[in-house]
Order: sequence, then structure tokens, then C-alpha cells
Amino acid sequence: MESKNRFEKEIVVQQYDCDVNRTMKASALLRHVQQISIDHCDALGITAEQYEKTHTVFLLAKLSVDLYDKIPEGSLLKLVTRACYPVKAVYHRYTDILDEHGTKLAFVDAHWILVDTQSKRILRKAPEELNLPFGEEPMQLHEEIPKIPDAVMVKQETIRYSQVDLNHHLNNTSYIDIICDLLPMDWMEHKEIKKILLHYHHEILWGETMDLYLKHVEQEEESGWYSCGLKNSNKVFEAWLEFE
Repeated sequence: MESKNRFEKEIVVQQYDCDVNRTMKASALLRHVQQISIDHCDALGITAEQYEKTHTVFLLAKLSVDLYDKIPEGSLLKLVTRACYPVKAVYHRYTDILDEHGTKLAFVDAHWILVDTQSKRILRKAPEELNLPFGEEPMQLHEEIPKIPDAVMVKQETIRYSQVDLNHHLNNTSYIDIICDLLPMDWMEHKEIKKILLHYHHEILWGETMDLYLKHVEQEEESGWYSCGLKNSNKVFEAWLEFE
């Protein structure tokens, strides 16, 4: 039974969602997770018109993704999303991705913040007119990106039409494609992503350019790829990817 905190939908993994191995790309998974979040809010009457009326917007601050198994083309998936009340101005939204038998294939923990679009300030309390009904208690999940020094600049990325959303800034789900495009082809073709940690620090707009940094770490405590993007010396994002 659905509640105001919970919303679910079914999708079929299409060929355009998949990579060269005919399995679902991380970016495609995140696009579906982003869409069910929007669908949930729309179903509760928290629409784009409501945000415009209250001069507010939800921005994604952090993302943690656990990928437990491959998701092949043609899979029937059930997405179940749950929204929590804010703690220190952070709204956690958890999304489980299940196969047709109920086995969990992936889990996404998204940290959202509500921002006043006029003052650009983070709101600890939503305007009454927005009427956010979320009441689930957030889980105690604390995952941080490892502190990796000496990452090397590998390229510059200018944000293009295909990467932006209706706000003219780089869409949350486009970051993972940019990061994966930096990695060796052998890794992306023959290894599986098992963990993604992504922190969004500053927005970057259509036509703007950032410097992309990358470092492969292979040691006992950390093993994976660290990446970050800088715009005019300001950090746009940081990311950590682990593979199997």
C-alpha cells in the first residue's frame, strides 16, 4: 500500500538505456530515479507551478549508488522511492531498484536541499504553501568520498545542449557520463561499477567550461577512480567510483 512518503512504478529497460554489453548504464538508471522522484512529487501536488509560486527549487547535493548486479536490456524493473523529512536542511530520498522477482539490483540515496531562488539561500523549513508531506525518518548512512591528492587534469569539458536541463545547467544525471567517458575503455567494457559517490558543489551552465581531474587509486583501504571538476578554481563536483 502506498503512502505519501512512498511511490512506485514499473519500467522496462530499453536498448537506448544500455551500453556495449547490453546492460543498463549508470546514467540511464539515474535518469529513471530522477524521473520517479518528479513523478512522486507531481502525484502529491508538488509541481513546477508550486515551486515557481514559492520561489523554491530542490537541488541535488550528494548521491550514493550501490549496484548489486547487472541489469540487462529488456528487464522489467520496479522502482520504489521513499522521501524523508529534512535533517539539517537535507532531504534524503531512497530509491530501490528491484527485478520482477523482488530482488534488489540497486539502491540510490539522494541528498536534496531546498533553496530559495531569489535569495539563493538554503531553506531549513519549507514554505507552508509548498506543503511537503514527507515524514519518513532518514537512515543513518554516512559515506564520504576518499581524500585523494594529486589527481591529474585530463581534459576540459564545455557543457553542451545535450547535457543540460530546463534550468540551463548540467543535469545531475549527466555527470556520471562525463566521468565514465574519462575512464579507459577496457574498464568500462569489461568491469562493472559497484559503487558511485557523487557530490555536487557548484552548478555549471550551458556553454561554461570546467577542468576535469582523474586519478586511479589501488591500495588496501581505497580502490577505485577519483574524479573532480573545477570551474575558475571552484570545485563543481567530486566523484568516487568502485568497480568489480
